[in-house]
Amino acid sequence: MNRMRTVRRLALVGLLPMFWASAAAAQQGTITGRITDQETGQPLASAQVVVVGTNIGAVTNVEGAYTLRGVPAGTVSVRALSIGYSEQTQQVTVQDGGTATADFALRATAISMDPMVVTATGRQRRVEVGNSIANVDASRVTTQRAVSNFADLMTARAPGVQVIPGTQTGAGVRFRIRGTSSLSLANDPIFIIDGVRVEGTTGSMSVGVGGTTPARINDINPEEIESIEIVRGPSAATLYGTDAANGVVVIRTKRGVAGRAQWNYYTEQTAIVDNNDYPDAYWGWTAGSTRSNTTQCFLFQVAAGACAQDSVTVYNPTKDSESTPFGTGYRQQHGLQLRGGTEAIRYFVHGEWEDETGPLKVPEFDRRWMAARNVSMRDKEERPNALNRVTARTNLDVRLSDEFDFSVNAGYTSQSLRLPRSDDSGVPGVATNIYGGPGFKYMLNAAGDTLHGWRTVTPREIYRTTTEQNIRRFIGSVASNWRPLDWFTLRANVGVDYINRQDTQLCRFSECPVSGDDHLGFKVDNRTNFFIYTLDAAATATRSFSDELKGTTVLGVQYYQNIFDRNGASGRNLPPGAVTINAGAVQFADETSDESRTLGAFLEQQIAFRDRLFLTGAVRSDRNSAFGADFKTVFYPKF
Repeated sequence: MNRMRTVRRLALVGLLPMFWASAAAAQQGTITGRITDQETGQPLASAQVVVVGTNIGAVTNVEGAYTLRGVPAGTVSVRALSIGYSEQTQQVTVQDGGTATADFALRATAISMDPMVVTATGRQRRVEVGNSIANVDASRVTTQRAVSNFADLMTARAPGVQVIPGTQTGAGVRFRIRGTSSLSLANDPIFIIDGVRVEGTTGSMSVGVGGTTPARINDINPEEIESIEIVRGPSAATLYGTDAANGVVVIRTKRGVAGRAQWNYYTEQTAIVDNNDYPDAYWGWTAGSTRSNTTQCFLFQVAAGACAQDSVTVYNPTKDSESTPFGTGYRQQHGLQLRGGTEAIRYFVHGEWEDETGPLKVPEFDRRWMAARNVSMRDKEERPNALNRVTARTNLDVRLSDEFDFSVNAGYTSQSLRLPRSDDSGVPGVATNIYGGPGFKYMLNAAGDTLHGWRTVTPREIYRTTTEQNIRRFIGSVASNWRPLDWFTLRANVGVDYINRQDTQLCRFSECPVSGDDHLGFKVDNRTNFFIYTLDAAATATRSFSDELKGTTVLGVQYYQNIFDRNGASGRNLPPGAVTINAGAVQFADETSDESRTLGAFLEQQIAFRDRLFLTGAVRSDRNSAFGADFKTVFYPKF
């Protein structure tokens, strides 16, 4: 009840701007024109044209032409904007029922002076937004260089945004906006795609492989992205709610343009090598040291007088062609895009297939060992790190009338990922056995085999544990805009992010390294469903008090629901040849569920003077299912 009273209070305040304008119907006309490059005269497609002080706008087609309908009669200001060009404004006189013409020739600039950004309050020029927002022109980046994933797209693109990518194929990424804000809680920002909140956290895997785990934001195909805005600072919580304190990454996918169909095919063929300079390992020999034991003299023992070093050896398996686990990986990518449409219907269709095999391989000394004993490895064990992904997207924009338009956005991802046990996973991994190596190539294990500088086990044993993840993901939304009056707009957006994730890990009997009872074989199968529902609605009212003073009021309501549901099972002590959980002598099953809801309402008021000085104030009210009975509502002000 208290929650509903809070929303009603904000709604009543938000209705006040509706009395600014006259209830009488205004006389209207039309404005048409073309937008071109000032130097070349070439038409500029997808440029934006707006009538200042109203919610009337349009986008140019491939010929650079545009049409603005329902423009109030009289003299109005028309502004043209395009990425990479300086904006331009003209005064246009519109007759009732008539058509006026306004052509623009924009000058190219190194940096767009007033780019458009998308926030919770709608599309605005950056100069009108009081909080800090960084912009990444994703469509330009992907045409200038090869980009393999979202982390690659964002690295070193925005000031104050730290992107820490993984070092393996399919590895996750960590985003930090303005540093780390908490030592105990998550520091990841929230991600929004076409108005829908999506899952993007790091560590999206339920079986142990070490620190190298996937991040769901890398499921998003960079080739489908038009632009990215990063909202930073305390104002992010006012715009997007309680869990936006770490920042917000707003992603807008590509749209269709009016004109003939445009086909775009692209391909990538890449060799992958690991050029990291890994540290050397050292061994301090002393009395009692042999090739088959771990006795050595450490420096702290030397300082304490506990032992004396006879000699020191140094060895690095990654720099020896016989011992290195790194070879040459391979990546291929093929994609096809189609965009076009008319003034009434515009479409963008995209499909892509990519396949990537990382550089990890079985070292040469291990291959010789297996060949001498007639031992073979399966394909998945030969190359333990690989990714295969198919993505598809369709975006449809429909303009039913000058007053109403809507868009439908749908994206699908199917992905298979294979990861090796790498570092601190509680069992022998690749990194732990390289960094912890003896500093001596010919150290022996308990069976009398040469370790070639590896610590206790070698890749022929580590790679026997096969870890795989399969993803099926759908992100869909429907957005609508209704402009019943030239000064009043209603918009609504509803969408869902659904993820079906399956994590499996298998080690057959007597094939894994000896660690606990792993050598007896095990199988793990965890299946998880994620649902994130989004409902976002807002009303915007604008009023020009004079040629110099304009006011804009936005009242919005947002609802988010997160559902996490996981079922897991495992079987240990497998008999020879078995690969199923039911065959395990020791079986285990578990189930985990979690659900959270957030309901918020916000009110923003902006006053603009001469389109140069902007005064903005806002307040947001949030309720969350995790707040508890004694903590009803939290308020976030912004000024």
